[in-house]
Amino acid sequence: MDASSADPAAARRLISLLAAAALLAALAGGACGAVESDPGAPGPPAAAAAGGGAGPASAPAVVAEADVAALAASPGALPAAGVPVRGALRPPPSATPPARRAELAPPPISAASAVVIDGASGTVLFEKDPHRRMPPASLTKLATAILAVDAGDLDAIVTSDVDSRTMRGSTVMGLVPGDQFSLRDLLYGLMLPSGNDAALAIGRVLAGSDERFVAQMNALAERLGLADTHFQNPHGLGGGAHYSSARDLALLARAYMAEPALAEVAAARRWTARGSREIEMWTLNALLATYPGADGVKTGYTRTAGRTFAASASRDGHRVFVVVLNAPAREDDARRLFDWVFAAYRWEET
Repeated sequence: MDASSADPAAARRLISLLAAAALLAALAGGACGAVESDPGAPGPPAAAAAGGGAGPASAPAVVAEADVAALAASPGALPAAGVPVRGALRPPPSATPPARRAELAPPPISAASAVVIDGASGTVLFEKDPHRRMPPASLTKLATAILAVDAGDLDAIVTSDVDSRTMRGSTVMGLVPGDQFSLRDLLYGLMLPSGNDAALAIGRVLAGSDERFVAQMNALAERLGLADTHFQNPHGLGGGAHYSSARDLALLARAYMAEPALAEVAAARRWTARGSREIEMWTLNALLATYPGADGVKTGYTRTAGRTFAASASRDGHRVFVVVLNAPAREDDARRLFDWVFAAYRWEET
């Protein structure tokens, strides 16, 4: 007689524990791969790059059996040492989608996968292989930023345990252990210079460990209906099990820009973090200075992912999102798609 026939409740607990162990192993894997270093970025360098990889991982959390069983039932249910996830930001309300006013053919683009969506209604206006699962690189940080705002006080002071000097070849804010900055400063460090060190610092202060924060990220993806997305870390230097799609990233960018504090960060060209010391930072998003109406949102690059871009632009009060993945000419792709969609569609006046 096996254990399941002798004690059904014990068998269920065993299955839950095994599932949790598999999940924890998956979360712990693929902490980094190729480094994020966005060649050709505009403006002065935000911080010197030094060291190696994606930075030090925190020690594994000690989890009680009851907590492991809870994680097996729901990844977002694991109690965190920091601020728990309270729920995804509400997406913008639906609106009347724009109408096609000109039979203009979409432009040729370099991207392997792409999506254009209307910001107000979420309607897809253009797509190219939109559900293809691909590495998103630093577009991952949109989810990290959403969870930071969702968690609470952006003026709370965070003490860094991350050392950017050990993150050779990686884009960083420039944190060293003992630095004290507001969570708001870390958001600017996450989004403008694409700081992988800021991503780790945010995750650890909010969830207590890298693994717990990744569980919250995947719970966020599930709540937003991102069916083609799985995260392994808060920065995007992931392995094969860290992926998303152009469609999912467009929805993620839309949820990001629905939060005014985050939209303000994404539109900034520079920021001075003033905490225990000052750090000057500049954006990597060239469209903010070169395309009329551009107001966000995030660039990304790794050798595996290629160039990625989630871009936002507004015209006459109407916002459109463009996402291009593995796009050698990502800025040109975004400009062409914005020009096309604003010429080919019209919005009802409200």
